[in-house]
This record gives sequence, C-alpha cells and structure tokens, in this order.
Amino acid sequence: MGICAGVMDDRPPLTAAQRKADKMLTDKIGQEKRKDAMVHKLLLLGAGESGKSTIFKQMTNIYGGGFSEKDRREFIPIIHSNTIHGIQCLIRASYALAARGKKRDDEALMRCAVEDSKVQALMVELLQFSSLDEPLTKEVNESILTVWKEKGIQKTYEYRGQFSLPDSTEYFFGRLEDTWQNDYVPTLQDVLRSRVRTTGILEQTYDYSDSHFHIFDVGGQRNERKKWIHLFSDVTAVLFIASLSAFDQVLYEDRKINRMEESLNLFEEVCNLRWFSLTNIILFLNKSDLFEEKLKTVELAKYCKEYSGDNDFKSACLFIKDKFLERNKSDRKASQIFTHITNATDTDHVKFVFNACQNIIIHASLNQAGLLMQ
Repeated sequence: MGICAGVMDDRPPLTAAQRKADKMLTDKIGQEKRKDAMVHKLLLLGAGESGKSTIFKQMTNIYGGGFSEKDRREFIPIIHSNTIHGIQCLIRASYALAARGKKRDDEALMRCAVEDSKVQALMVELLQFSSLDEPLTKEVNESILTVWKEKGIQKTYEYRGQFSLPDSTEYFFGRLEDTWQNDYVPTLQDVLRSRVRTTGILEQTYDYSDSHFHIFDVGGQRNERKKWIHLFSDVTAVLFIASLSAFDQVLYEDRKINRMEESLNLFEEVCNLRWFSLTNIILFLNKSDLFEEKLKTVELAKYCKEYSGDNDFKSACLFIKDKFLERNKSDRKASQIFTHITNATDTDHVKFVFNACQNIIIHASLNQAGLLMQ
C-alpha cells in the first residue's frame, strides 16, 4: 500500500458562482497590470546645448498637437533675443581673439579684428542692446547684417569652438529679412531652432499605439541637475541626448571644459546610477547635420587624441558612439543601450527614430511586467 506524499485539501470545492468571481478578479488584476505597463515615464537628460529642448519641441509637434500660429507667435521675442545675443557673442569674441593674437603675435587670430571704423561703431551700438527684451527693427536688422558680413567677424566665426556661441546663430542671421517684419510668423524650423535655457522641469504627455507617454525635459546646465533626483523613481526609459558637434566646443558655464567631455562624464554618471540599473537607456547622438558639416573643416583627431581614423562622418560617429558605450560600468550590457544618430531639427527623421524607440520601450515594459510570452 503506497504512502501519499501530498497534502490533503479539506476545503470544499468552489461553486460555479465563486469560480466566475475568481476568474473576474484574476482578469481584472491582469488588465490593471497591463494598463500600468502601458504607461511610460521618459526622462530626457543631457548636458546643456545638446538639443534636448529641440527633441522636446518635436514631441509636441509630432504627438502633442503641434504649434498653432498663436503658439508660434509667442516665440518671436525669443527669436529676436537669440539673434541679438548671437551677434553680441561674435563681437565680444572678435575683440578677445584679436587681442590674444596681438599679444601672441599670431597673425591668424589678429585677422579677427574689425578695421572698418563704421562697422566698429555699429559693433559698439549693438553691444548696448539688451538681448532679453530688445525687438528687431529694420535698422537693427541692417546693422547686424553689416557686422555679420565683415571679414573680421567671419574669421571670428571660424573660431566659434573657442567660445560659447549658440548653434542657431548663423541660421537666424539668414532669416533676418523676415524676422523683423510686423507680419512675421515663425515657421516650425524657427521654433525648433530658437533657444531658451531650460530651468526647472518641462512636461509633455501623449498617446502612441495604445500607450501613454509622460516625458520630462530638465535643465542640462550643472546647476540644474540637482533637480533631477526626485524624477528617478519609476522611470521607464532615459533618453540621453549628446551633441556630436560638441567635440570642439566649450561649456556655457565654464569655458575651460570641453562640451563633449562633459557629456561623456554625465552619461557615465547617469548610466551607472543605481536608480537606473533596470532602466532602458536610449542614447541620441544628436546634431548630426552640424557634425557632418564641421568635419569638412575641423579635424576630430585634434580634439580626440586617441582617434586615428579618417575624418569621415561614418567613422567619426562610430568612434564617438564607442566612447559613450565604454563609460558604461554597470552590469548593463552595451547591447542594452540603444543608440541613434539624430538631427533634432529634421521632423521626419525624429519621428522615424522615436517611433522605433517607443516600440523598444513598450516591448521592454510588457516584458518586465511578465505580459509577453517567452
């Protein structure tokens, strides 16, 4: 006679009504679990001037209803400010570089000086403007164009990696014929290229493929990063934005520090935080258009001593991608960091890339919730 190793269950069998109620409860729990898995909290991180805010604006444009004419008109003061700030940066840099050239007897730097007395007078005049609240007029527009075309300022622009100059400066100089007009309405490109330093936290929500996304854009400058901490809980994915074209540029906050190195250090910090040990990380190597153009005149190896490849776009992108991935010291495999080469001002490109990213995020969330068949 055998011995039964099982445990006797003296509970009475469930009635049909009880089985139905049990199934309904199980189904409801499953539905709630799936519903929670379809809510995604995305954190947009990166150093200052990386293009985070442009990506954020693209999300508004593509998924959040876009920018109405009224919305776009609200960017006019910002565009005027960006334009005036850009010429002021160039004027100050012209003075500084020419003085440095004279001190070092460097003829190339001395060519940054402006010799024309009429243009010098316009430069002094333009420096008196407040870039925060001064509107563009026909007269101001003509002054900026005159100074911009002067050969000393053009030479200064060639040295833009040595001082802090917004990437959109040349673009807005090219828009001066329109931006001062009374009937001017900013285009989408004007809005995307306008720049206001992000302070605090911006939020945007949108739906995609039955999923709800909540995206946060936080300030990239050093003094803004302490505001990130409370956003670390329950993050579905970190979208880290880095500027490819930053390899020869300096920080807004500290002109002795290279922007690319700062971005690499921040990525290492973010990538290895314990809060993100189970979080998807998507790396956007941004400003590919500016990077490709810059490689035509600037040697990457001059700023990245370990680079030994040709100065072509593909090789340079691969090198920088590897530089970021090697900063990952966590248990996370390199294959778990999804990398995309991006141009944040190209709406079609951003939409294509972000749709791919969203599918990755949705799949990973469902898998983590145990809702995918293995």
